[in-house]
Amino acid sequence: MVCLTGDVHQRSYRGTDTPFSSQTEVALAAKYCDIAGKYGVKVTLLFTGKACQEEPDTVKILSDLPHCEIGGHTFAAFRDPLSRIFKKVYGTPWGTTAHQLRDIQKTIASIQQVTGQRIQTWRNHSYVRTADTDRLLESCGIHVVSDEVSDLKISAEWVRPGYRSVPMNVLPDHEHVLHGKYQHGKTKPERLIHRMPITEWADRVKASIRCICEQGGTATVLAHPMCMDVADGMVVFEELCRYIQPYGTVWLSEVQ
Repeated sequence: MVCLTGDVHQRSYRGTDTPFSSQTEVALAAKYCDIAGKYGVKVTLLFTGKACQEEPDTVKILSDLPHCEIGGHTFAAFRDPLSRIFKKVYGTPWGTTAHQLRDIQKTIASIQQVTGQRIQTWRNHSYVRTADTDRLLESCGIHVVSDEVSDLKISAEWVRPGYRSVPMNVLPDHEHVLHGKYQHGKTKPERLIHRMPITEWADRVKASIRCICEQGGTATVLAHPMCMDVADGMVVFEELCRYIQPYGTVWLSEVQ
């Protein structure tokens, strides 16, 4: 089976790809879902709470799609003033345990207010976590977290009964694809080490999917809507959905 996931940030995020797109990440998430839906591919989209507040109508539409699962991705992807201060003081934007708990609670509440759904899944922005993260997420009703990158694991790991970690065991897109400012002539050459054209990335993803599925595991893919669109207008993403279709797909909440 394959678990296809994507992270969606707020309009005001201003990330790597923002200057290269005229559309918001939420709007591109709708395009992403349209493509996946053509092939019957389930998707799990992990939203920042602020994205839900800024574009509630579109997020609500996406949450009602039968093939789309909604999860959390922090409230503002650490773009709030407190997180910036905590990063300098504590070395992590999470800062204090109390701040991390408030951020999780605020994210869950924002998503529920817009979608009417109580989320179960979560991915920390930039995979940033502390020793308290799992305990705090579990206390807030989150059952599945996916912020570990490991090509050595082919299935979920049970941290505790009722709470599990689903590793991204396929090459994540954002850190490896040539996209946005991470292109030749747009940044320093040393920043492009280990980056590749999206076609090469997709070939490696397909090879990993085939290998993991042959072993009876679940291949968990991270492909951001914004990255997929900026890289080539989601052409390769559609090819990837077509490739994934025969393997069958599951939501993040369904990975065992």
